[in-house]
Amino acid sequence: MKKIVSVHLLNDYSGSPLVLSQAVKGLIEDGHEVDIYTNRNSDGFLSNISGANYFLFNYSWGKSKMVTLTYFFFSQFFLFFRLLKYYRQDVVIYVNTVLPFGAALAGKCMNKKVVYHIHETSIKPQAFKSFLLCMVRYTASAVIYVSEYLKNKELISGKKNFIVYNALSDAFVEKSQTSSSPKENHQNVLMLCSLKRYKGVEEFIQLAFMLPQYSFTLVLNSSRAEIDAYLNTRNVPFNITIFSVQKDVHAFFKEADLVLNLSLTDQWIETFGMTILEAMSYGLPVIVPPVGGIAELVSDEFNGFKTDSKNIESIAGQIERIFSNKSFYNYLSFNARKRSQEFSNHTFVLGIRKAITS
Repeated sequence: MKKIVSVHLLNDYSGSPLVLSQAVKGLIEDGHEVDIYTNRNSDGFLSNISGANYFLFNYSWGKSKMVTLTYFFFSQFFLFFRLLKYYRQDVVIYVNTVLPFGAALAGKCMNKKVVYHIHETSIKPQAFKSFLLCMVRYTASAVIYVSEYLKNKELISGKKNFIVYNALSDAFVEKSQTSSSPKENHQNVLMLCSLKRYKGVEEFIQLAFMLPQYSFTLVLNSSRAEIDAYLNTRNVPFNITIFSVQKDVHAFFKEADLVLNLSLTDQWIETFGMTILEAMSYGLPVIVPPVGGIAELVSDEFNGFKTDSKNIESIAGQIERIFSNKSFYNYLSFNARKRSQEFSNHTFVLGIRKAITS
């Protein structure tokens, strides 16, 4: 069994480290030895994985783009020289997201198999994105995409290409199906996202103003101080509650009746949508943008709606329609849970294993 050297820059509670953690756990269960390279100064889904070997380095976001960029390139120099130690070992370099190009370059120099797991397409500035994709073309032996949309958008020709949809862990599915129970009234709207303008935070607040009869919950992948600074100059309606980063989101899904993703597609296109899949596992209808990998999870009026986030009036109407018609809500809920079952952890691990070992 080959050793897998997995690399991810920022370990936090967002989607890409969650997906990598599932892949690592599956590979360890298969009998592979797995080394994890990630940053030392944060906690996240990659922390404390049983059986994994950890090699931590310094990387974080700075107070300005230039500081962050400096941290980034220093981390790539570290990864390049650190991974050269595998020169005489039979390893696969597993690069999570397009960012850790230093690890991929080291793998190329050592003539090792380099597998990229690509999650994103909305990288700015364009010159930086072009550079990173150029490194993928030069170093990759195989590329994993998280959706059909992403493969079509960022196809790296001449490589082995795989589509491996993200999946929920068996533990998450078990908890979602034992925790959920029928409700008499439906009036709680939930969104989980990063504290970024392009994630639709302003639109979510606007919806809360427009629909004062419902409760809105916003869970942001940021600290309390960052949230308070962001909201300092903003008027927030009485019916919205905002939470900082959470390690466990089950309580929020259990209380929710509907989950939104309001990403602005002219600035950010969701290539999958893990929180939407989690919501559907709880039997929650969803409203998502009409383009991107996230749209592959949803069928209009079957398990939710696909609507442009700029069309707030339409989304408000859809929320009212879902909440005011109990039979329609139950229909969407049943189909949401059924759709989520198509994204099993077993199928996900098989796809990762095929991409890495074939």
